[in-house]
Amino acid sequence: MLNTWILEDHQLELKLDTLEKRITVTDKRVNKGWEQLPFERGWQIYQVSQSGNTLKVELQGAFAMSVTIALTEQSEVTFTLSADPHAPFEKISFPPAFEAPNPEHYVLQTDSQGLLLPVTDTVYPLEEQPIFFCGGGAAMAWIGVTDTALETGYMAIIETPFDAAIDLKRERGLITFAPTWLSSMGAFGYERKIRYIFFHQGGYVAQCKRYRAYAWPKNNVISLKENQERFPAIAKILGAVHIYAWDKAREVIFAQKLKEAGIDKAMFLWDANHLPYPEEDYDSRLKELGYATGAYELFTDIHPEGHAGNTEIERIPLKRNVYPGLFEQITSRKPDGSTYSNQYGTYVCPVAVRPEMVKRVEKELQIYPHETYFVDVYQANGLYECHHEDHPLTRQQYAEAIVQNYEYLEDNYGTFIGAEFGADFAGSHSVYVHGMMTLQRTWFNSDIHKKGSIYHYGDWKNNERPSVMLGTRTATDTYLAYSINEYTRVPLYELVYHDAIVTSWRWEDANHHSPEIWWKKDLFNILYGSAPLWSIDQERWDSFEATFVESYQRICPWLQQICYDELVSHRFVSEDRHVQETLFSSGKRAIVNFGDKPYLYEEELIDPRGFIVKNASDN
Repeated sequence: MLNTWILEDHQLELKLDTLEKRITVTDKRVNKGWEQLPFERGWQIYQVSQSGNTLKVELQGAFAMSVTIALTEQSEVTFTLSADPHAPFEKISFPPAFEAPNPEHYVLQTDSQGLLLPVTDTVYPLEEQPIFFCGGGAAMAWIGVTDTALETGYMAIIETPFDAAIDLKRERGLITFAPTWLSSMGAFGYERKIRYIFFHQGGYVAQCKRYRAYAWPKNNVISLKENQERFPAIAKILGAVHIYAWDKAREVIFAQKLKEAGIDKAMFLWDANHLPYPEEDYDSRLKELGYATGAYELFTDIHPEGHAGNTEIERIPLKRNVYPGLFEQITSRKPDGSTYSNQYGTYVCPVAVRPEMVKRVEKELQIYPHETYFVDVYQANGLYECHHEDHPLTRQQYAEAIVQNYEYLEDNYGTFIGAEFGADFAGSHSVYVHGMMTLQRTWFNSDIHKKGSIYHYGDWKNNERPSVMLGTRTATDTYLAYSINEYTRVPLYELVYHDAIVTSWRWEDANHHSPEIWWKKDLFNILYGSAPLWSIDQERWDSFEATFVESYQRICPWLQQICYDELVSHRFVSEDRHVQETLFSSGKRAIVNFGDKPYLYEEELIDPRGFIVKNASDN
């Protein structure tokens, strides 16, 4: 067997060294090499064959596995893993991670909206997390690397993402990543595939546009404008503030006050797990004001029989996580028959819950004819296997069942859907996704859970007025360093989906929740073209009315101009990155100044903590 095998075209050279069990890819356009770590010790190469620009590598480890490595006509590199479908395993990692060539690089962390994670960072938690999990996983099925000049780099698209995770780790002191393949119902199941694309220029913007070209047809994504043809009420949420109403803010008179104050476009949502319920003509009267109407929904949680919270359905008749007598029938099961759970409840199988979903939605819509449902958790909690004998599901089938539940709501009730997190397997079944502006992972190592701390984000104990929604807090140092840091934040998700999906902050991390950085969240909304989100009651509005109105007037008229546009590019204008620019497909631009000093841009002065917008004619 040869020691060296080469795949080559005019852009790339891929070299497999069978003695070192290592692959190196050289980008000829910039003479830059990307070297993988050696294969894990458990994998031995026992045969290699070549046909044109394709290698077939036979490996032997816990089981026999064939790896097809191809240099495609588009100068992209694919790895396809195949094995006996019945081969048992828990997880494997292959191919190995590419090492960062030097410290002058970033990992493009696709946690929510996006983050430039310095490969030298020693604080950010490095974990192996499944794709489509908001606790540290990726919202989109890719991750990348770029240099600090934001030009050269590579990205990995996980083409079989449902049984996959991304393993972030440090090698020789620098952060890198590798794919992890999870078993499907305990076995290999099917071919696994990952695609690497190498860039000689364009940085993270070029990588996002490559993923956009891949993901839109794969996930049946359509534009907001196209989706609006089916659901005309979508027009009401574009360029609007998204509002979760609590307590007395659920009275129509509150909405009338907002209208009188100049809040012309808004979407009102409320959570039926919490009292008081609005009057029965609430939706129709909001529609008369021109506002979009909807409700929070949840089809994922249940409590065991006898749980004290189950009795609340007597006074909270539309309570979301109560299904009397059905715990054994509708919960998802692990291989050993036990259930999945977290602090909020036990997980419900998306297939088994469908009949109960229909009962509750039909009951509710007779009273409150919503135009939309915000469906919590489905895209944020990760995908699970259900081993219940009556409704078994692979992770892919679990995702497909979620989409089918969305389609049922759309097709039968004419409601369009919003979601927590923006897991892109759902395609255009999520018109808006709350939480993407909040980088989900960046409350780590902080006092956010420390009761009595100025950073404590609250709790759910007060049913009518949960402090997690209605409290005021101070942003933690970790949050400031990662989630709201203009030096490292980048709009990866917007560059892929801006003209298809509306994003916002999380409902417990709304624009106003840390008042000292309210201005900064507003600037990010303007820069990215994303929606402001308020989670308010009458008292919060009364306390900050002037700021709410100012915030709306700063953001929403601009959003109404670019709400249907593709986000074409984003760039750092100033060396300190305080000044940034986004360009939209209409030719309109937003330029924001996060700094404390004025900035002269194209002969126009941008105030500290200010912004300007420009039309195509100004270019």
